[in-house]
Amino acid sequence: MSDQNVRKRNLVLIAGILAIGMVAASIIGGQAMTAAAQQSTQTEENKVPTVSTSGSASVKVNPDKVSITIGVETNGETAAEAARDNATLMELILAALRDAGVKNDQIATSNYNVFPVYETVSPPCIQIYPPPPDCVPKSEITGYRAVNSIVVTVNASSDVGKLIDAAINAGANNVSGAYFFVSEERQQEIRESLIERAINNAKSRAEKAAQALDMEITGVQSVNLADVYFPVFYKDFAFAEAVGSTQIFPGQQDVSMSVQVVFTMG
Repeated sequence: MSDQNVRKRNLVLIAGILAIGMVAASIIGGQAMTAAAQQSTQTEENKVPTVSTSGSASVKVNPDKVSITIGVETNGETAAEAARDNATLMELILAALRDAGVKNDQIATSNYNVFPVYETVSPPCIQIYPPPPDCVPKSEITGYRAVNSIVVTVNASSDVGKLIDAAINAGANNVSGAYFFVSEERQQEIRESLIERAINNAKSRAEKAAQALDMEITGVQSVNLADVYFPVFYKDFAFAEAVGSTQIFPGQQDVSMSVQVVFTMG
């Protein structure tokens, strides 16, 4: 067989192979498109109807804890003198608080600091401008100050005014307002109760929507819980002059919870 005939035969074989491959690819591609179309149709047919609703719940809460900050500031010619006088006064304050019923585990130190006190001193000079170097005002240490603060945390039902008066009469000269708050244990109880009520509220709304469509709730697709915010109540007051004259009252707190639920219907 001549070389020309061999080349012609090879070209015919290659063309046949290419034709077969194109036919096969067309068949496979058609099958894939058909399968995808069938799967899309099945997905649309099997799609479950849903209804998205929100629910909420709220409750008025009485704070169960209160914190007050009690401090002492003392001055002295030396740091040691200021710190010694401060310690003496703080011991008297702690003793007065214990006598008023405060336990050691209800007291915590929040701040302690000893630092120099500066004063600007102007040398006696003739008033001329610019002033001579020896006449420039200078900052000089005139003494030292000691600051000691403690935080007292007790039950909100305690007589906070009595504790404040006891501390002031024992020597406290820096007392901050009372902070009423809800303890972690109580917060958890309230949070769990609000979650259940908020979800029930969302479910009730979803059931009404399903009934209007002649359907019923069959399940839950997703739940989104919002965080619960517990505010802190601050009560300011003026210094008392006599034991028993300071009155501090806690107030109720409004605590709420919201949820977003997607229910399935059938």
